[in-house]
Amino acid sequence: MSVEAEMSVIGCMMLDEEAAKKAVDMLAPEMFSHDALRKIFSVATDMYWDGEKLDAVSLIHKLPPYKTTILKLAAYVPTWSHLDEYMKIVIEDWRRQEIKNSLMLAMSDIDTKTSDEITDFLRNVVKKQDDMFQLKEYTGTSFHDAAIEFMEWIKSKKKPDTVLTGFRSLDRAIGGFMKDTVTALCARAGHGKTDFALNLAVRMAKRGYKIQYFSMEMPNLQLMQRIVSQLTHINSELIRDKKLTEEELQITDNVLNAFKNDGKVSFVDDTKLSTKMVRHYVDLYKPDCIFIDHLGLMERPKIQDQVQAIGEITRELKLLAKEKHIAIIELSQMNRKIEERNDKKPNLADIRGSGNIEQDADYVMFVQSENLDDDVKLSGEAYLDASIYLKKNRHGCPGRFQFHWQPQYHSFYEIETKY
Repeated sequence: MSVEAEMSVIGCMMLDEEAAKKAVDMLAPEMFSHDALRKIFSVATDMYWDGEKLDAVSLIHKLPPYKTTILKLAAYVPTWSHLDEYMKIVIEDWRRQEIKNSLMLAMSDIDTKTSDEITDFLRNVVKKQDDMFQLKEYTGTSFHDAAIEFMEWIKSKKKPDTVLTGFRSLDRAIGGFMKDTVTALCARAGHGKTDFALNLAVRMAKRGYKIQYFSMEMPNLQLMQRIVSQLTHINSELIRDKKLTEEELQITDNVLNAFKNDGKVSFVDDTKLSTKMVRHYVDLYKPDCIFIDHLGLMERPKIQDQVQAIGEITRELKLLAKEKHIAIIELSQMNRKIEERNDKKPNLADIRGSGNIEQDADYVMFVQSENLDDDVKLSGEAYLDASIYLKKNRHGCPGRFQFHWQPQYHSFYEIETKY
């Protein structure tokens, strides 16, 4: 390690404010190999961002035990004209040491880990360094450039990059599910969350979008039972019990063949689904929109704080949506607070598990049946009144949308809603 280069950088920072700006933009405390220099640079960085004067006197006031070292640094360089060279040395030495440490760690565990695990570990080390320098080098987009980009977009005849559902009031409210966004679709158990998600998925697929549905709660066969009931309007209990007439079997076969040609849906049935596996499947299938059913059953990071663990998952999914340019719809349970209130309208605090679900989502929707009764079995054309509450809409206004839900056919039908 070049301690001299690290000393020179801090010395330059005390000489000139512009030098301090360049140093804090390009370097991080962990890049300094010497404990004292790392501490001094960290405090100097904080002082710079707080707008405090950065010189030897001010640093000594903050770090009295380091007085001798700080005075030595202040006199170490006469000019900051070679700061760029000093920083390059610091960065290069740090990267070499990081790679060396990672290789040594990987070698120490090589007999207990698979080749994929070791490769992923090393890939993450490289990604961490690349991400850090992309962040350091990015200076933002000027208003002028942003304005040019906007005018090109607004004048373009290309349609907005969204996934439409065919539910007109909902599409009008959110403009369709935009690529790069995450939607949290929430409900209490038994209120039609999965039914509504499958209705969305089927309607999207009919419009030519590639859909990927991740299920941790139901195997593919059960999902298909619901979809067949929805497409054929045959009571789901008859399908479940395999009591279809010859005519109904023929209708089912015809409908599925027609949908197979037009609908692009892929199912992933995995009870131990992680964000890493979601990324893997997305890379292979390249969908327009994915459904996660449901968020609470995903494999969590090994963190004791479960709220923080859920937050890690939602953050990873948000990054995945932007990186892969897809829309993500994550199903989530509601907590029991709503049962304790007189007003049964859902709100954002009713999401179970973590405030990060709401924070990382661009849209938050609640599915709620208005007259659900477990003792009543619906048949024929009977239905339940249901509402979709759009409580968060990052690209528009919130709203409430009314539907008829027929659980016997796992189908939702829109009641035209003014928005």
